[in-house]
Amino acid sequence: MTTFYPAQTFDAGSFNGSTLILPAVSLGNVPQLTADLLVASLGLRRVGWIGKGDTVAPFAGAGEDGEIVTGGLEVYGQPGSEVYVVQQRSPTLKTKKDAHVALLHDFITANSFSSVMILTSLDAANQDDAQLLTPHQRVLPPHLPSSPPPPIQRLSDLFPPLNLNIDESAHSSFPSSSATAPYPPFLPAAGLTRRLLSSLASENIAHGAVTAWCVEGDNRGDAIALAGVVLQTLGIENDVQLQEPSSWEGLFGTTEGWSGGMGADSELYG
Repeated sequence: MTTFYPAQTFDAGSFNGSTLILPAVSLGNVPQLTADLLVASLGLRRVGWIGKGDTVAPFAGAGEDGEIVTGGLEVYGQPGSEVYVVQQRSPTLKTKKDAHVALLHDFITANSFSSVMILTSLDAANQDDAQLLTPHQRVLPPHLPSSPPPPIQRLSDLFPPLNLNIDESAHSSFPSSSATAPYPPFLPAAGLTRRLLSSLASENIAHGAVTAWCVEGDNRGDAIALAGVVLQTLGIENDVQLQEPSSWEGLFGTTEGWSGGMGADSELYG
């Protein structure tokens, strides 16, 4: 089944052996903002689409270079690059969640990625005192291969595992496979992250997720920090200077006026 539609002459064979960065729509849209940063900072270009956009809310707008961008699943990269980034600009339709996860699953399994890294954000209301010192944590399958791909190995080495002191049964209808060490774990406000992890685990694909605690608001700082984490796991943190895309101008309101700084003009809100 065809799930990937290339742009122009892009050859999907370029995906072979590369790392896929997959942002999950979650609290504060931090993963999507992070994807924006990675695309702009790594000089990536759109190489195609996953599916036909029928699992997400319809959306279209102008991109950085005047191109039409959509709410569908766009893929950014370059022929022969070692990393590709998915961007989703509108939420998944409630009635199409299973179809959305299946679409991503089919795309990943059909294109021989060496590893998949899911980006997700979590509700900071569930953060305990110890986690205040660890804004980013990892979620990895219980059993890693003996020689995992470098990004997954770095994710394991550099960041602590996510530990939540939450009664899962009171918050989620998604069944866990184990009463003692469920995988995937409950992830508050993380959208479809848990379903995506479960889908990848069923295929024994090298994968993991990096989580970011946040609250809704001006989440640019959260995205910059998470993008730094991604660059670390890719081993290129010293080679890339993060830069905000021009589309972020005015994203969270004007930086001029009474409130100043990074926030929106308070006159807008009384």
